[in-house]
Amino acid sequence: MVKFLDDIEKMSGGFSRFKSWLNTREPPKELQPVPRPKQKIEQIVPPFDIQEIPGAMRKEFMPVSAKLMERWFAGELNYGPTDKDVAAEINQKGEHYPPDMYDTTTIKLDWVLKYRRAKDQYDELITTQIRTSRARQALKEILLPYAGRPCLDARTECGENLSKLHRRFQFQYVKVGSSLSQKIGELLYADFHNNGVPDDLTGALGSFGIYAAMGYADFYREGRTRVAEISGIYVYIKDSYDFTDKPGEASQYLGHWSKNGVIVLAYNGAMSYLNEPRLYFSHPVALGNPKIRGNVYYPVHNKEFREWAIKHQRGGDFVIYSDRKLVRIDPPIKVYL
Repeated sequence: MVKFLDDIEKMSGGFSRFKSWLNTREPPKELQPVPRPKQKIEQIVPPFDIQEIPGAMRKEFMPVSAKLMERWFAGELNYGPTDKDVAAEINQKGEHYPPDMYDTTTIKLDWVLKYRRAKDQYDELITTQIRTSRARQALKEILLPYAGRPCLDARTECGENLSKLHRRFQFQYVKVGSSLSQKIGELLYADFHNNGVPDDLTGALGSFGIYAAMGYADFYREGRTRVAEISGIYVYIKDSYDFTDKPGEASQYLGHWSKNGVIVLAYNGAMSYLNEPRLYFSHPVALGNPKIRGNVYYPVHNKEFREWAIKHQRGGDFVIYSDRKLVRIDPPIKVYL
């Protein structure tokens, strides 16, 4: 009987413990952290640097243009504050351009004359312009101091110094790409033949001059009059590689650039030429996703280069001379002194 009661007590205690366990709340499970959606990191497109333009030029098959611009970036600070200073080759210090600011090796006349618009102007110079009354008057003023000589050879006088030849004996020139009609023609040609991308000649020289200098002259008398007979001239290119704007005019538009190339808006070119900044499109242009570097093309003007030069104290405007070509004149040009 006692054993039976003990068994009952044990069973009762076990049941009580089971009931207590049954009624005990289950401890909360440790919650796993809820994964947060990954935040998109906004891609920041680096701003365009004009030092990327030479690389873009090479992508657009403009190697000569790229070479000249790289020379500008590498040069010491040198610029003419006004267009008159540029013409006189006087820099920001009031001094003549240093000797290393004359490039006489990069541009070759034969290369320039491969372009139709340059060849047309060259032919105009040789066949017509060197024989005008204005050209003869210029030759008279140049040759009069030498009238007592039997002959005059400009190469003997100037040696290989093209700058000296230009100063002393240049008498006529023609411009390439300077008139509105020429500029419109260039833009239309680029738009039709090259998706609006300018050719290497435009990138290298823009508007430039083809010059004629007296090369060789004989002197003799006709009665009581002294006569000079010019049988040879030198023809060459001269251009100023500079970023100086004319006072009071909008800064010259140089195209929309990215590291991948250039887009030239013909409308902007015309407005820049006509000095109509109110009508000018001054915003970047995107081709494709604008967040991808190189897809955004930024408008570039002369002023961006001048600002870069002042900030970095680098960037040298310089004068370009091509090689010179001796052209025989038949019949000779006769000038009465």
